[in-house]
Amino acid sequence: MTPNAPVKNFRFPRFGENGYTQWVLQGEKGIYDNEEQIRVEDMALRVYSGDERMAKELTLDSPGATIRLKENRAFSKKAIKIVGANFTITGTGWEWIGATKEIVVEADTVVEFTQAITGGLTEGAPAAEEKRTVIKSDQLVLQTTEEDYHFEFSGSVQAVSGDMNLESHILIALADAPGGDEEAPKLGQGKLDSVREIVAMEEVTILQGGRTVRAGEAKFLTREGRATLIGSPQIEVAGAFISGAVVRSQSGELVIEGSPSEGRAQMILTETGGLGLQGVSALSEETIVLANQITMQEINGGNRFLFEEQVEVMSGAVQLQAAKMTIQADQAKKEKPADAEGVENGELKVGEVRELVAEGGVRIEQAGQVATGEKVVFFPAEERCELTGQPKVTNGEAVITGEKMELKPKLAIVTGSENEKVSVELPEMPDLGYKTFTPTLATAEEDEKTEQVEPEVTIVRSQLLRMIEEPDRTLFRFTEDVEVSGTNLEATCARLDVIAKEKRLVSSDTKGTERLEVERIEAHDSVVIKQAGRTATASRAFIMPKEGKVVLEDNAVVNDERGRVSGFRMTLLQGQRKAIVEGGGGPGQERARITLPALPGSSEE
Repeated sequence: MTPNAPVKNFRFPRFGENGYTQWVLQGEKGIYDNEEQIRVEDMALRVYSGDERMAKELTLDSPGATIRLKENRAFSKKAIKIVGANFTITGTGWEWIGATKEIVVEADTVVEFTQAITGGLTEGAPAAEEKRTVIKSDQLVLQTTEEDYHFEFSGSVQAVSGDMNLESHILIALADAPGGDEEAPKLGQGKLDSVREIVAMEEVTILQGGRTVRAGEAKFLTREGRATLIGSPQIEVAGAFISGAVVRSQSGELVIEGSPSEGRAQMILTETGGLGLQGVSALSEETIVLANQITMQEINGGNRFLFEEQVEVMSGAVQLQAAKMTIQADQAKKEKPADAEGVENGELKVGEVRELVAEGGVRIEQAGQVATGEKVVFFPAEERCELTGQPKVTNGEAVITGEKMELKPKLAIVTGSENEKVSVELPEMPDLGYKTFTPTLATAEEDEKTEQVEPEVTIVRSQLLRMIEEPDRTLFRFTEDVEVSGTNLEATCARLDVIAKEKRLVSSDTKGTERLEVERIEAHDSVVIKQAGRTATASRAFIMPKEGKVVLEDNAVVNDERGRVSGFRMTLLQGQRKAIVEGGGGPGQERARITLPALPGSSEE
């Protein structure tokens, strides 16, 4: 070849020391500058594996290039198009280094793969029209080995695959190297799953299906359908924010894990409501959930969140602890804009929380109330929850147990079982016993002694309890086979109302704590009260601890060892030797009456 003399439509091969073809250079016009350099117009460079496979790895086409023969290198400031198995590359300004099998594209890099790389972040395989990935970057370094193509994108990197849009500063992709194909590779000729791994690094942001995912690093194993995110990963969807130390995803299922160094997995729910004992009205707009692991699944047109290991929930005044918790929510879609006719907006939202289930050592605290049990199910739309598994509610000094509890705004309904009644422990009441008020002999009066009675916790049992929260008091309404025991008091009736209110204690010991104080007890239907050697019956009874009296109404009868007293209404005063007995006063109503025991020496008649 003559220096500076143009050669048209030439073909120039290069062979390795082993005799196999390394590359073949073709061009419309070539200028031979010297034995070290050739300038080519309309260059077509075919790069081979250089071994017995004789695999054609790449084709490089450019309007112009300089070939350094001894350096086994080509470069140009002009555009370049590179075709490999299952991909094409375009860009501006490039360099090919044959010794290391590297290609550097300096600017405006665009790479198109004929496969999707969304594996792991979506459920199921991508549709046929989505099996395409386009990656843009400022610069690309491509290296070919016997095993794979190694792509390294840098600068401002953007990858679009189906509905996924990924941005980062660095992205590395590994794809299978071609086999022994003598024909030049064409777009789509290679295996559709040839890209087996993609790693995005440095300020990774992924937009997909309404999700915004941020992380320091995202790794996709496309064949396995798995993705792993590290570096303080965060996931945002409409209605929720999730963060943790590691996020693992496969076929649309996301698992967020915490770590000792980076903290626990966290989820912040908004627009949920209804997660408290008092319903929506008692909550803040945010519900924060902490757990060692959070799993997010897209199933049946909705989202399911599974929280495991040391779950903690904070929602306004509500705090919940449990071993695990599941949230089932609708997967709502945003309304379409008014001007977007026929456009589907598939943005993922957490949607309305249909059900929340907490299990294993459940503890709920809210406004001085503490509820415990093995399982609690919240129904936010209905503003209620059900507590089972030896449930117990502590309200001030009141302790409530039963078989099942249903909690609603300002209302708790507690039911017992066939073998175990509802039980409520109330604060101690004073001894409401009274001294004998029937006539006795003088000598007996002098010998009468007042015995001190140890105070006891008041316990009420029944088949059903309704606890109603009112602005200035709490009403405990017991029904069905009611039993009461307390300080010098045993009672039964069909219905019992206990009215109590919180009393703030201010002292150096109590530090302003709240104490529940029983103000009034009302018993209805078949009332029987037993106290230290006497029995009282009536249709109604009113016990007033603060006033120190018991009022019996409607067929009131008191029996003790010294006599029987009856009337329409009877008032027994604490510690006093008198009672106020009233007749009904109306037709057919009982008059006050006293029956005394026989006098000494008289007949029983």
